[in-house]
Amino acid sequence: MVHELVMWLQQNFSDLVATSDILQSQNAPGAKAEGLWTALLHLDHMRSRAKYIRLIEKWAAELGLAGRLFMGKPILILLQGERSGIKEYIHLQRTAKVDVDSSGKRCKEKMMSVLCEIPLSEDAVKISTFEVKEALSLEDLKKEFDEVGSLKLYQEFVPSLL
Repeated sequence: MVHELVMWLQQNFSDLVATSDILQSQNAPGAKAEGLWTALLHLDHMRSRAKYIRLIEKWAAELGLAGRLFMGKPILILLQGERSGIKEYIHLQRTAKVDVDSSGKRCKEKMMSVLCEIPLSEDAVKISTFEVKEALSLEDLKKEFDEVGSLKLYQEFVPSLL
């Protein structure tokens, strides 16, 4: 097991150092901490769909976030807004009881993945509302990402989820 850890560190050390440098530059004094950010989240499943969607829409409105909830396979949430609002949304998503388990009891979201959280790019379109997009084909999903200037996010993250 120790050998496997050493091998992994040797293979990934440069990636870890690069990630650390990026994080340090973002947290440095004068770094762009606020302003508009984009986050892409992946949900594994929704059992109590209607309640879950209402809760997502409610939190987005309360936190001043815009974006899209893409229903289908995969289930994705694309958020835009102040970084603090996005951080709070992620915190709520992970700590509040948002869905039901297989026995029907309310449960926390443990399967959500934060695929990325980055400053809003120059070529991205600022989304003004939060909308739910139902049962999209992969081609329609790609088109939706393209319409908001986030095609790069689609190309980088969505294929690995399929």
